Amino acid sequence: MFNLLKNLLEKSNSDWQGSGNTHQQWRDAGLTEQQYLAVVLMLQLSHADFSSEQQEHDLVMQYLQTEFSLTAQQAEPVFAAALAQAKDATCLHGFTSKLKDLPYADRLALLDQLWKVAFADGELEPNEEAMLRKIADLLFIRHGDYIQSKLAVQPAN
Repeated sequence: MFNLLKNLLEKSNSDWQGSGNTHQQWRDAGLTEQQYLAVVLMLQLSHADFSSEQQEHDLVMQYLQTEFSLTAQQAEPVFAAALAQAKDATCLHGFTSKLKDLPYADRLALLDQLWKVAFADGELEPNEEAMLRKIADLLFIRHGDYIQSKLAVQPAN
């Protein structure tokens, strides 16, 4: 029983590490580990409602291209690697533990981008909102800033 629990904890802490080929994709594109993990989190969020919409994927691809000045050809392998890791992930902690060291303003910018992904398909599902709340907590973002971020990004009805 103890070994099972130990193995599960080790797996959750190493979720983001994947295969060596995955590491090569984001390094070749010039991304840092934290930048890559942010993309993985965005793609994990896109699956929180159990349906990954094309609008969400398009937004993440656009983010890769504009935020990191990548061409579509450079962004595609990074996106594919991040998508594979997002689908295989068992928890958020393996990703957020590396991202919580970012400056607070960068964590807020990441939360804003995550809200954009959640709203990309035109509706916010309860699972997406719950996942965003958990991510904000793991990134040590104040609740007031979490709400402000949501309201700033939320489309007008």
